[in-house]
Amino acid sequence: MEATNMVLEDGEVFVAGINYNKFEEGKPFVYEEIKGQAGQTSFSLPVLIKPTDNNPLYVFIDGVQTIYQTAETNSKGLTDVELYTGVKAAQVVSFCSYGEPLLDSDWKRPPVSWTGDLPRAALSAATTYFYDPFSRNHQEYLYAAGQPLRRLSIPSEVWADTMGDAAAVTKIATKAIGYRTDVYCVSPGGSVFLPFNLNGVTCKFNYWTKNSGGAFKFKSEDIKATTLKPAYNNCFFPNAIIQRGEAFHLINKLRKVFYARFTDKEAPTTGINQTIPAFQGQRVFRLNGNYPAGQKKLEVKVKGTIVDSSKYTEIDNHTVVFKQPLSEGDEVTFYYLKDVSERFADVGKDSAIYYQTKGERVVQNKDAFWKIAVSEMEDETFANNDPLIAGINIKKKLDGAAVVTNMGRPVGGTEPDETWFLGNSAMTRAEAVAFLDRFMKWTIERFK
Repeated sequence: MEATNMVLEDGEVFVAGINYNKFEEGKPFVYEEIKGQAGQTSFSLPVLIKPTDNNPLYVFIDGVQTIYQTAETNSKGLTDVELYTGVKAAQVVSFCSYGEPLLDSDWKRPPVSWTGDLPRAALSAATTYFYDPFSRNHQEYLYAAGQPLRRLSIPSEVWADTMGDAAAVTKIATKAIGYRTDVYCVSPGGSVFLPFNLNGVTCKFNYWTKNSGGAFKFKSEDIKATTLKPAYNNCFFPNAIIQRGEAFHLINKLRKVFYARFTDKEAPTTGINQTIPAFQGQRVFRLNGNYPAGQKKLEVKVKGTIVDSSKYTEIDNHTVVFKQPLSEGDEVTFYYLKDVSERFADVGKDSAIYYQTKGERVVQNKDAFWKIAVSEMEDETFANNDPLIAGINIKKKLDGAAVVTNMGRPVGGTEPDETWFLGNSAMTRAEAVAFLDRFMKWTIERFK
């Protein structure tokens, strides 16, 4: 509980939930609003739900919780809910159940982890919608169950060339909001995107419009954002078996915290773009980042002119020594951008794994969260140049995919070894303890 309340310097939470979008039969996630008629007591839900003590069904009338009489399966295989007393005309009856996520029997976690699409609603005045983040007179407000949400101001250049492209707009909004529950955003085309937990929830949106003549008009409307591909991130799953990718993603967060707290530099990531003014006679430059030493991939400039690699020596993956001393004030720029990993065959590019027993092929995109984390920290080394993190040797592949067991571990084979990180493989307690010990030693050495 304490760890879930820890927020890092970049606003990301230290410990997050696991994405899920599938549920046990008869125990789905439900949030349904129905506007009642005078005296109505029976309400039909669009899903089948079987309430239990561990998966209760909650009923609210205009936001006030009430007790229902029965919840039974009808002839269509869906659920009818009967109330004790009839509602008034136009009262909103809400039905809510968190459901029970479907878990893999081996991993004790959701079988599929994905982002899905955020709930979306188009404004009735989308063509004249107006927003100016710097205006004091034309502010907008969005409320969910009486609680205000904070608007995310996404730069206009991010939205460039997305008009009419619903997929591109949704992708930008989904990346910006993520799994935060207290923010929203509006696209230039007048589409409102809400957090995943507000799928199907009626919200109050107060905003401004501006017509072609330049006249402003205040507008207030109820909006209900929905998505056909919802995803949820509000469960921790304490009994789940952790994956290597998740463990190293967590460690990378810690690494960034340590750099922020114990140095005056940012943690090295996937490249170097650093300018250092030289002092008189300086030859040695220690960089805030790592590069593959000796492979001539580091670009060095002095006063804007590229320096030939014969005029300096790459001592290690973060230190450059010039053969001749520099003058006071010379600006030295070091640039390196890593793309495909130098060490792991499945990092920095798309890859795939093949579960041999299940006969299932799973594609892993190059921008998967754990691939980014591994790419950022794979070049961290000890003083003796031993790498902080190690990979796993693959001995068998099928159409380019690493062949693995149900737990993501590589199967035996006769092919030449190829080193992968295998972020989707299970991590044993012994492996976790061994790496934590290694990370502790690296931390002491790096920040002492």
